[in-house]
Amino acid sequence: MADVLSSRTDLYNPTSNSITDVGASNAVQQPMVPTLPPDVDPTKVQLAYGRRAVPKLISELTSEHLFVRQRALVFLADLFHDPRNVAQGLSEGIVDKITRMLSESDLTVRQKVTECFLTLSGHAVGRTGIIENETLMPLSKLFEDQDDLVRKQVHETFARTTTQQAGVDSLLSFALFTPLIQKLSTERTEIKIPILETCYNCIRLGREPSMPRDALESGAMEALTGLVKKELVMGVKVAGARCIMMLSFYPEAKRIACREQTVPVLIDLLVARKAEVRAAAAGALMSITIDCDAKRLMVRENALPTLVELLSDQNESVLLNVIKTITNCAEDYRGRFQLHGALKQLQNFTESKNTQLAEAARRAIAVITWRP
Repeated sequence: MADVLSSRTDLYNPTSNSITDVGASNAVQQPMVPTLPPDVDPTKVQLAYGRRAVPKLISELTSEHLFVRQRALVFLADLFHDPRNVAQGLSEGIVDKITRMLSESDLTVRQKVTECFLTLSGHAVGRTGIIENETLMPLSKLFEDQDDLVRKQVHETFARTTTQQAGVDSLLSFALFTPLIQKLSTERTEIKIPILETCYNCIRLGREPSMPRDALESGAMEALTGLVKKELVMGVKVAGARCIMMLSFYPEAKRIACREQTVPVLIDLLVARKAEVRAAAAGALMSITIDCDAKRLMVRENALPTLVELLSDQNESVLLNVIKTITNCAEDYRGRFQLHGALKQLQNFTESKNTQLAEAARRAIAVITWRP
């Protein structure tokens, strides 16, 4: 039987399964193709093993036969969508066992191991298991994997795991923020989005001294500015602008945003066709324009008429962020003068059923009409 299984590995372990290298991934966006061993149907695992499915499959992960390990991973990746199976897997030491398999040369094994981690990270207990086993560091070794699907699943696992404070603390303790920022310039487009989600979580939940130190030293503001300026994909622009917004809550980052031409790039995005992009850009400007130099820069860039035009936008997220940005800009005397013509439009929002919108409008009116 062993000879039969060994001979079958030739059918599903070709060296040509690697899709592309990281450096060339943006040049030719080839599809991410999962590889599977033949004659494996994940839907039939319960019939074969019943309640002992998870322990039985975990025991097979140490088999000397590649096909057996592949088959076990395929079934486990499917079973871990059920929280009960996740809990059972954790009690059987699944995280430690599959962590050891991350360095295997077989593509199917790496794809299915990272899929298992991705599925586990979709559950709170799974994320806790990943964090407690300090798995983010060995997972980060696959940032350079030649297979796009492996890298995508790794970064999606990071994005999910860092929704928890402990996940962010773990990532920052391993000094992984800078490598993530560096990957934004080389990764294929659909992988950039989970990377940006991870960066956002780290900026939002990161504690001193790691944050904002790591973000500032890695050139995050410069990288994010270049990304939202050049990228054509809406999801990347939105995620990048959200990172800029969160990073700009730090005074040092606001100053960098003014110096690195971040503000003009965001102003250009205010007229984007997609409301999500307009809202994200306005949110980033709202955060940056708390700084006095940023207020003056908005006036010099002639951005205030654009903000006033956006008061007729139909999207409430756009409106809320625009009104708050207008309020910030009105704290500069030249801004107050230019924005006086928007008072009537702002007054209309004070009766809005959206209480946040109404309160923001009242605050904007108070600042615009203030006189020393």
